[in-house]
Amino acid sequence: MRLTRYALALSTALVVVGAPTAGASAPDPGRQVLPSDDGWASSGTGTTGGSAATAEHVHVVRNRAELVTALADTALADTAPKIVYVEGVVDANTDATGKSLSCTDYATDGYTLDGYLAAYDPAVWGRDLEPSGPLEDARAASAKRQTATIGLPVTANTTIVGRGRGAGITGGSLRIHGVDNVIVRNLTFSDTRDCFPQWDPNDNSPGEAPGNWNSLYDSVSLQGATHVWVEGNTFTDQPNPDSAAPVYFDRPYQRHDGQLDITNGSDLVTVSRNLFTDHDKTMLIGSSNSSTVDPGKLRVSVHHNVFRGTQERSPRVRFGQVHVYDNLYEPRADLVYNWGVGVSSKIYAENNYFRLREGVKPELALYNWGGTAITERGTLVDGRPTSLLAAFNAANPTKVLGDDVGWTPTLNRGLEPAWRIARLKAGAQAAPKRIRVEGVGEYATVQSAIDAAPAGGTVTLQRGVYHEVVTVPASKTGLVLRGATGKASDVVIDFDNASGTKKPDGTTYGTTGSATATIAADDFTARDLTFRNSFDRAAHPEITATQAVAMKATGDRMLFDRVTFLSHQDTLYADSPSAATRARQYYRNCSISGDVDFMFGRATAVFDHATITALDRGGNPNGYLTAASTKRDNPFGFLVVNSTVVSSAKAATYYLGRPWHPGNDPDSIAQVVFRETVLPAAVKSTPWTDMSGFSWKDARFAEYHNTGAGSGTGTDRPQLSAADAAKYTVRAYLAGGDGWNPA
Repeated sequence: MRLTRYALALSTALVVVGAPTAGASAPDPGRQVLPSDDGWASSGTGTTGGSAATAEHVHVVRNRAELVTALADTALADTAPKIVYVEGVVDANTDATGKSLSCTDYATDGYTLDGYLAAYDPAVWGRDLEPSGPLEDARAASAKRQTATIGLPVTANTTIVGRGRGAGITGGSLRIHGVDNVIVRNLTFSDTRDCFPQWDPNDNSPGEAPGNWNSLYDSVSLQGATHVWVEGNTFTDQPNPDSAAPVYFDRPYQRHDGQLDITNGSDLVTVSRNLFTDHDKTMLIGSSNSSTVDPGKLRVSVHHNVFRGTQERSPRVRFGQVHVYDNLYEPRADLVYNWGVGVSSKIYAENNYFRLREGVKPELALYNWGGTAITERGTLVDGRPTSLLAAFNAANPTKVLGDDVGWTPTLNRGLEPAWRIARLKAGAQAAPKRIRVEGVGEYATVQSAIDAAPAGGTVTLQRGVYHEVVTVPASKTGLVLRGATGKASDVVIDFDNASGTKKPDGTTYGTTGSATATIAADDFTARDLTFRNSFDRAAHPEITATQAVAMKATGDRMLFDRVTFLSHQDTLYADSPSAATRARQYYRNCSISGDVDFMFGRATAVFDHATITALDRGGNPNGYLTAASTKRDNPFGFLVVNSTVVSSAKAATYYLGRPWHPGNDPDSIAQVVFRETVLPAAVKSTPWTDMSGFSWKDARFAEYHNTGAGSGTGTDRPQLSAADAAKYTVRAYLAGGDGWNPA
C-alpha cells in the first residue's frame, strides 16, 4: 500500500517515517485497529497495537539489521506504541552486514548431521532414552547460535505490517513473548527452518513409526502474550516443505515447528484471514497437559483462514475456549488430523468448509488428544452437510467425544454460512512473479515468458516458487533461463506429476510426461534455479508407477550452471531427441537429489563439481545413482568428475549404476565413469548391478582415483588406466565434431 507525504528522518540503520496526512485515499494498515466484536482479541481493552505511534517511532525496514533495530527501538519507552513497516523480503539468516548465513555457519563444537545420526541411531542408542552426551550438547549449542540470529523479539504496543505486495520475513521466528497489544498483518512468513532438529525416540505420532524429529522455531510464537491480532498473513515452508524432507530413523527429518503457536498462558487472541500452507504441524494452542499457566486462558478466535496442504494441528488445543469458525480446509492427502481435541479444551467449531481429496475420510478431521468434547455446527464437506464429530465417534468407539463444551461464542463478527466459505481467499498479497524477457517485457508465468522469448533470448525469474509444467521447444535455440538472485534455492520451478498420475482423460502421464520441465532446445543455458518434482510417494500409495522427473533435457550443447534438481525416482532425464541423435550436456556446480535411477538417459552428460545426494529409502538396496542408456556407437555417456556424492543411507546400500536398455534395446550399452569423486560409505563395494536381465558386465562402467569411504578397487570395480583416463575427460566428452568447450 502506498503511503503519501511522509516526514522523513534518516538514521544509519533504518528509515523513520511519520504518519500519512489526513485525507489519504486509502487507509494505512499500520494505523488500523481490531474492530469491535472481532473475536477474543477485541475483548476488554481491545487490540490497537502501535496504531497511536508518533512519527519518530514509525519505521520502514528492508533487511534483518533494520528489523532488529526497529523492534528494539531503544529510544522508545517500553509501553509507547510503534509501527514497523516491512518492505520486500527480510532474510533472517543474515549477519549484521547482510551476509547470508547457512547451517554450517551456526554449527559449533564439532556438530555434524552425519555424526549425530551415527551416534543416536536407534540400532546403536536404543529407543528408551533421549539423546545426551557431546553430540547432543553440540547440537544444542549450535541451535543456540541460530536462535540468537533468527529469533526476533517483539515488544508491547507494536504493529508489524507488510507494505506492498510480497512483503515478508524468511527464515525468522517472530517472538511475541510476555507482552500485550500486538498486531501482525500482511506478511508472508516462509521457511522458518531449524538447522539442528532434535531426535526424540519417545515422541510418537498416531499411526506412525516410533520417534520424531522436533524443531525449535515457530514462524510466529505467542508465549504469555495477550491481546494479539494476527491477520492477513501467509505462512509457508516453501521453498523447503517438510513433505520433501529426507527420512532418518524411519521418520521425516522435521525442520519446521509450528507456523503459529499460542502457548504458555497466552490469552485474548484473534487469528483471521491468514493462509496456512505447505506445512505439517500448523497451529498449537496450549503448552502441555500439565501446564499450570494455561487453564483459564488461551481464549482464541480462529476465523476466515485457509488451511491448504497442511497435515495436522489446525488447530490442536489444550485448555482454551477456542472459536473456530468460517475457515476453509483443504488438507493434504496424508492428513493426520485438523482439529486436535486436547485436555480440558473447549473448541466451538462453526460453519467451516472442508474440501477433502479423494481417499481422505471425514473422521480424520478430528483427533482426541485426551479431551472430552467439541461443539460442531454447520460443517460442509465438499458442499454436503456433515458432522465430523459423528464420523469420528463412529470410527473411534474407544475415543468418543461429547458435543457440548459448555460455552457459546458471542464475539463473532463476520460470522457467515459455510457455503460462502468454499471460495474463501486469504493471506498476504504475493509479490507479482515478474518474469522478465530481455527486450520483450514481463510475464506472470514461466511458460508464457518462454513462449514470448525469441531464440537466443534471456528469461529472468524473480524469487519464488512457480507451480507449473514448463516446456522449452526445439525452436527456442540459445534460450537462457536464469534465477535473479544468484541462489538456486530462491527460484523453484515445481510440479508433482508422477508416471502413474492420472490425466483428466483417465490415462497416466508416463515417465516422460511426468517431467516438471522438458527442454528440447539446442544451446540452452540454465543458471541459479531449481527444477523440482514434488510428487509425494507416501501420500499416494495408490500410485505404484512413482517415477517423477524434475527435468528431461534432449538438446545439444546444453549448459546447466549452479542448478538444483530435486525428486526421488528418475530425477534427471538426460536424453537426446532420438536414438540416432547425440546430445551433449554440461552440468557444472549442480546439485542432484534422488534415490532410484535418478540420473538416467542416453545423453552425453558431464557432471563437473556436482553435489549428488543419494536419499535414504530405508532399504537395501536403497537405490541407484545412474541408469545410462548410451548407444553402442557412442563412446561417451555419463562422466561424473571432481564431484561429491553424499548420503545418510546405511553403509553398502547404494549402487553407482545399472544399465538401462529402453524397450530391451540391445544397442543401448551404458557408458559411465566416476572419477576423482568422493563416494560415501553408502556405496556398495560391488557398485554396479544388472537391470532387467542385462548384465552390468556387458556395459561400459569404470572408476578412476575416487576417494571417500565408499571408494575402492577389485575385480567388480573396473578402473581406468592412466592412459585410458586421459581419453575420458570433460573436453573429450563435450567436444563432438564442433569443438564445443563450455568448461
